Amino acid sequence: MGGCFSGDVRGGTEAVGGGAMGAAAGQGQGQGGPNEALDHFLQGHGLRGLYTPLELSFSASKLRDMDALSKSDPMFVVYTKMDGRLEEIGRTEVILNSLEPLWITKAMINYQFEIVQPLVFRIYDIDTKYHNTPVKMLNLAQQDFLGEAFCNLSEIVTKFNHSLTLNLRNGSGHALQGTMTVHAEETASSRMAVEMTFHCLNLDNKDTFSKSDPFLRVSRLSESAVAIPICKTEVISNNLNPVWRPITLTSQQYSSRDDPLLVECFDFDASGDHELMGALQTTIAQLENLYKSKAGANFYSRKGQKKV
Repeated sequence: MGGCFSGDVRGGTEAVGGGAMGAAAGQGQGQGGPNEALDHFLQGHGLRGLYTPLELSFSASKLRDMDALSKSDPMFVVYTKMDGRLEEIGRTEVILNSLEPLWITKAMINYQFEIVQPLVFRIYDIDTKYHNTPVKMLNLAQQDFLGEAFCNLSEIVTKFNHSLTLNLRNGSGHALQGTMTVHAEETASSRMAVEMTFHCLNLDNKDTFSKSDPFLRVSRLSESAVAIPICKTEVISNNLNPVWRPITLTSQQYSSRDDPLLVECFDFDASGDHELMGALQTTIAQLENLYKSKAGANFYSRKGQKKV
């Protein structure tokens, strides 16, 4: 992620993670970025680099509710610890009204095999008056602190499913309510990308006095079947036949044309309790075939019922 961040403003209705620069926007910047010249030299001589580039994904559970009339609006910040001082390597988007956030924005870091790499994770509740401020401009001292956790990068990498869950603590080390999970996946630079335009017909109406306000979330399914969100569309208000703005995904985000993706359609709720309208498991290759054949695919509910 380097010095480039995604921000979900306008009450959480904006798209995240599907821009043309996507997840690769910040690659090569800051302490986490690879030395491309050295890497090219080593690969040209049949040697592997001295590091493995990793993509870190973040989620949290049972966070403290710091807001009086709504839920917390959490943002995740990750640091590396070098020579006893913290260096920030990335921030996620802000997720509104959620105590169970699943962030889309990733952090890129190089795993160096023979070096201990301490990481510090912190979660903040972003005050409502800063919701339209780009996340990289937020003053963290002005936000409510929800907790922190620590580990070495090797602890994540050596886990069987490359996921590590940690209890949150305050600045004095005392236990706080909630946990956070970090998941690591090996990644590689790529210039391949696909642009897609999604649209739906005859969605279920989940609202009583108006029509649903749908948005899509696209996730990559890891080898251990963990759904890792890679982008979400904007919310289209009061519409059962939405056509979303085009999204661009790099192969760094979707991995390969045949790797499974999960496309979920939600009815947006300002409270953060978005209702699932249907889901579809697919691949980039299958989506390309749908486009070429001018066909469509059905969403299914969690009970297996077909939804258009």
